[in-house]
Amino acid sequence: MSDTTECMIVKAGSIPASSILSGMRHGFPIFLGYIPLGFAYGVLAVQNGIPAVYAVLFSLLVYAGAGQFISVGLWGMGASVFSIVFTTLVVNLRHVLMSAAVAPWFAPFTRIQQFIIGWGLTDEVFATHSMAMAKGEEARLPAVYAVNFTAHGGWILGTFIGAVAGDFLPDPKLFGLDYALPAMFLALLVPQCKDHVYTAAAILSALLSVILALCGIGRWNVIVASVVTSSLGALFLTYRDRCFLCRSKI
Repeated sequence: MSDTTECMIVKAGSIPASSILSGMRHGFPIFLGYIPLGFAYGVLAVQNGIPAVYAVLFSLLVYAGAGQFISVGLWGMGASVFSIVFTTLVVNLRHVLMSAAVAPWFAPFTRIQQFIIGWGLTDEVFATHSMAMAKGEEARLPAVYAVNFTAHGGWILGTFIGAVAGDFLPDPKLFGLDYALPAMFLALLVPQCKDHVYTAAAILSALLSVILALCGIGRWNVIVASVVTSSLGALFLTYRDRCFLCRSKI
């Protein structure tokens, strides 16, 4: 075998490995953020009468984040199965919007691959993929899988630790673990505010979400605020681009 052939084999084999490592590097901050969140969920699940093994299986198979917290709370209140399923569905409707936003980036993949990616598309993972898509990066399947599974690993690990320690700990909010989620969202939001339009959209979305919540709209406040703000931002960018083209022609 010639040196040239060996070099080609090494380079071809190193591409998936480098993609996986790159994906794990991008997913590691989410991994760290999910551990305290999963820990809080695990404690809450056990304290609401859910066995530890089922709490971990819930995080392994369902992986619904906020939906899991709500489901556990409703379970502890004695709510019906229909109420739990319907409420979780409403809370997670935002995933339809997120999936539609990144669908063009994952278009080259097969349906099964897209299904696996969509199953692991949480808010934080969506933000990570969106930033890569906005930078014009190519969607590499090993890297995408690495981001998703690395983040999921943190959620499962945190759930396991919290479920095991749940019988020995008080309310997890006493440790300030509930702040991990907004802190992680802020860390993902700041890099995306790359100009005045994105910054204004973020501020407007936050204000509208708070106003809707105070008006008693319930968990729909985030979805409605996101749709309204995104629509206004898209219209503004379209208008700005058209004005720029008109000026350039003159």
